Amino acid sequence: MKQNKKELSLEILRFLIVGGLATLVDYLVTWVFKNYVCQNMDVNLAVFLYTAMGFTAGLFTNWFLQKFVYRYITKDQQKSFYVFFKFVVLSLIGFGITWLGMWLSEPIHGKVLFDFWFLHDIQLWFWVFKVLLTIIVLIMNYIGRKLFVFNQKRNKESIDEEKAKE
Repeated sequence: MKQNKKELSLEILRFLIVGGLATLVDYLVTWVFKNYVCQNMDVNLAVFLYTAMGFTAGLFTNWFLQKFVYRYITKDQQKSFYVFFKFVVLSLIGFGITWLGMWLSEPIHGKVLFDFWFLHDIQLWFWVFKVLLTIIVLIMNYIGRKLFVFNQKRNKESIDEEKAKE
């Protein structure tokens, strides 16, 4: 299916809306785990745990809202284990990028950019790195989902194979 510029622009806008909602869920869960659950943990375990919990919440939010983004997703694709598996694998790559970036930036999180109390209290550096990593993963996710996860031709062949096995 060839998309014209208007259709592609609307799809990207819908992707950004759904991604924005999933990101809010991710950030909220990350914040709760970072500030309440992981307070007295080893820093490496804490970074992994709060990143993983936010990622998981964002992943499921994103999966359930994908039909809104890619209007051509069929019911068979929504129910396909193969499509979900590809979605999760691509998302795990994004998780790996996010976790690695957060882990590498952890020593910087506590630094104060300016000597203003409110910048330290809002954990400025933590959120700067989280937003930058989110932008990188957002671009990778759109391209990956468009080409590999919700590719109509590839998915039709795989879903037909799944049905033949049943």
